[in-house]
Amino acid sequence: MRSALKPGLLFLLAPLLVCGLAQAQAVRVGKPLAQASGATPQTAVSSLSLTASPASVSFQLAAGKVAAGSTAVNITTTWGGTFCLLTCTINVYGYFASSTAALTSASADIPTSEILGEVPTGIPTTYTAFTQTNPFGGGGASLQLVQQSFFLLTGGGSRTDALSLEINLANQPQLPAGNYTGTLYIQAQAL
Repeated sequence: MRSALKPGLLFLLAPLLVCGLAQAQAVRVGKPLAQASGATPQTAVSSLSLTASPASVSFQLAAGKVAAGSTAVNITTTWGGTFCLLTCTINVYGYFASSTAALTSASADIPTSEILGEVPTGIPTTYTAFTQTNPFGGGGASLQLVQQSFFLLTGGGSRTDALSLEINLANQPQLPAGNYTGTLYIQAQAL
């Protein structure tokens, strides 16, 4: 049985869409994950940290069209030495609090099904919607970005992965112009 054993670090992007322009900003670092009670540890990761930059990404939205982010978000995951009984795994997830309202305004919402991410060196190697259900975020509001596995004893390491984002408004041809706000969370988990 595997359990969440080591701290996860949380990075937030808080997009603000203003008449088709999105701004994102790092706003908070998350708390460590707790080990499930009664679980048998199968991994030992001495440390785990995550950073993401830049703090802003712009989108030029047009009703019924796909808008690519102006730049990729570089996610650096760093871990300390590991001792694994079988396999250690580090997962990185991106998620929103709600699947129906990832970005909201006074008159409309943009669901996670219309926000897509791609990590060429990770798991979604093509643009994939944030519609998975994972350990973090609301149901159907997550996307696994990276999985790094280790065997037996390894030293520490790090990796940097580029998350490209796009908003596909093909299913919202009449999306009203306005201010849209929401938060994309990025969190690492050691198993």
